[in-house]
Amino acid sequence: MLELESLLIDRLRSVLPPEVHVLTAAELASVAEDKQRTPAVHVVYDGFDVIQEGSGGLAVEIEQRWLTVIAVRNMGSYRSGVMVREDAGPILTAVFERLTGWPPGGEMERLRPSRPPNAAYSQGFGYFPLLWRYRIFLVGRPKEVIPDPPAPPPDPADPPEEEGPSE
Repeated sequence: MLELESLLIDRLRSVLPPEVHVLTAAELASVAEDKQRTPAVHVVYDGFDVIQEGSGGLAVEIEQRWLTVIAVRNMGSYRSGVMVREDAGPILTAVFERLTGWPPGGEMERLRPSRPPNAAYSQGFGYFPLLWRYRIFLVGRPKEVIPDPPAPPPDPADPPEEEGPSE
């Protein structure tokens, strides 16, 4: 259900200049703001809405929301943010042009832009989000048994267990 993240990342990395970092929310989670790499595009899952249900709730159409947040830093106009907006503009335009109407692959629906959250500013950073909507259809399988996940492989750092005396 979240396969769009890797497709978005691959698409953005293939169409943006190499100096623009494409990062996931997980990659940013432990990075202090002043240590983050810029310029960058952050790809962030923003949840979903149920659009319609059918077959007694077994078939569902959902609309996922994905953010691509352009992050730039420029201390040149710290108070007004003018230079940060000038730096973000070409990246914002490139992302918008390369993702609007883009079909991620196969039978997947095209991405549609939507009204994004407002831009934000912090310590010379500017964050400029674009919001994308993407519909998928899911069919429930309530009677299907979900298998247990496989056991993790043994840690090579752990010594093997000694066998006891045989009888």
